[in-house]
Amino acid sequence: MSKKSNRKRGKKKLRPGSTRDAHQQRVRSESSSRAKDPEPQEQDPALMIGAETRAAEAVTTLWVLSTLATGASLLGTLIFALINAWMGEQEQPSLALEMLPQWFIMVGAITGFVGLMANFLTTRLRSFQAPFVVKLMAGMICALGLAVGLFVK
Repeated sequence: MSKKSNRKRGKKKLRPGSTRDAHQQRVRSESSSRAKDPEPQEQDPALMIGAETRAAEAVTTLWVLSTLATGASLLGTLIFALINAWMGEQEQPSLALEMLPQWFIMVGAITGFVGLMANFLTTRLRSFQAPFVVKLMAGMICALGLAVGLFVK
């Protein structure tokens, strides 16, 4: 047997101010506060920082989803247009494959318009605004989707 195993093991004293000491004190204070208040009460939503109205949250969700859908439809338009260009050289493409870029353009135009309107409503309804760059990029993506839908074929 080694000498270490025969030693009396006890808790080492922590230096005051050490991180372990601070953590143990914080854990003790949290456990004592839990013991005092056995049932946790839900906070009032009006007191929460950054609380928005339901209308503002709904319009923000619509704005984000329509911007993502517009970006995805623009990407789909590009991908299927490239596939059609590559397939056109080799053989006669199917009618469905030729229609896919047009379908994505139509979806991009519709979601781009919805996204621009939701972007405007979001800036009006929210009390805490999104960062300027986020609003600008979302507006550019939605405007590009709408412009492609209006001016391409």
